[in-house]
Amino acid sequence: MRHGLAPSAADAGVESDALRPLSERGRADARRVAQEIAKRGGRPELVLHSPLTRAVQTAAAVAEILKPARGTASFAPLDNTRPAEEVFTELTARTDGVDEVLAIGHQPQVGELAALLTETRLDFRPAGLAVIATGPPLRLLWILDPGELG
Repeated sequence: MRHGLAPSAADAGVESDALRPLSERGRADARRVAQEIAKRGGRPELVLHSPLTRAVQTAAAVAEILKPARGTASFAPLDNTRPAEEVFTELTARTDGVDEVLAIGHQPQVGELAALLTETRLDFRPAGLAVIATGPPLRLLWILDPGELG
């Protein structure tokens, strides 16, 4: 999942990109996507998120709805600075024994990770989501753009 909509650093009055908060629409979109995940039967046990503010806030909004049994955790590889192959390797190691994980990060990294796993180029809008089955075979189950939810 990509983090929800966030204003620019200048518009938010913060000093760096890492500190950009979600907008109210970003929070609402994150909650609506979480509701849709639950509606479609998704039950992530763990939510991993980038350490950047907007991803932390997206994870909190999503967790309010999905209530992951193993909670939420900051996961540095999702900070949009590492190649998809490295992120996948570290995600696999971090989530051994976890059946369903929601990873929240940034573009272009989440798109690159999805492309690596599905061999399909996906463009993630803010709060956009791709659900991918990772146990052989890898396959794209469904995608969601929050704009589709009305």
